[in-house]
Amino acid sequence: MNYINKDFLVLSKKQNVHLNNLKELVRRQMPVELYKHSIGTLNYSIKLASIYFLKLLPDKPGNELLRLYYKLCLSCILHDYGKIFKYEELLRIAVEEKIKLSDFELKCKSIIHGFVTPFLIKRDFGINDDEIGQAIKCHTIGSYNMTLIDRLLYISDKVEETRNYEEIDYLRKLSETDLSWCLLEVYKSNIIYVINKNNLLHPDTAKIWNYICGGFKNAI
Repeated sequence: MNYINKDFLVLSKKQNVHLNNLKELVRRQMPVELYKHSIGTLNYSIKLASIYFLKLLPDKPGNELLRLYYKLCLSCILHDYGKIFKYEELLRIAVEEKIKLSDFELKCKSIIHGFVTPFLIKRDFGINDDEIGQAIKCHTIGSYNMTLIDRLLYISDKVEETRNYEEIDYLRKLSETDLSWCLLEVYKSNIIYVINKNNLLHPDTAKIWNYICGGFKNAI
């Protein structure tokens, strides 16, 4: 499959081969539903990139846009790679590799994969990139001052086509018209989901929520 996104985002033959090889490698290791989700996240991010790359990065030269687009694709297909490992294995790796995690993050089974996956993709696939690592790290709980890649992965992960929940149609439509407002709405939806499950919120959640709200006059 060739990943073509408008005329200005066309991966090279080498990049396409690499991406398709990664797809096959993770397909062999992931449960079917997790692989479908990863592909769905990739495909949805491609759609959003076609809308927002030129709009939000108007001064970036074409080769820089392509570089970021390629990193977005890699981030999306690999963001849940850590989920194929058991929690105990992720915890062991985090401790042995001295991955910087809070006590909460070490104990939280639902988010630890996001913090350990950057190490795993370096170890298993030779991918050692700060921008890719950052996007993967913050796809679970978000972050302050998220880059465009971070935001596209975060949103695509939550609204890709295999997802199905009450407000999904609203969020998908919003994602195509207002990325900043969509990030706020998706983050809010995720907070409500965690609360409804009677699960613990990450200690930084309120701070990140307040940061995302910044600039919206009706959020003050």
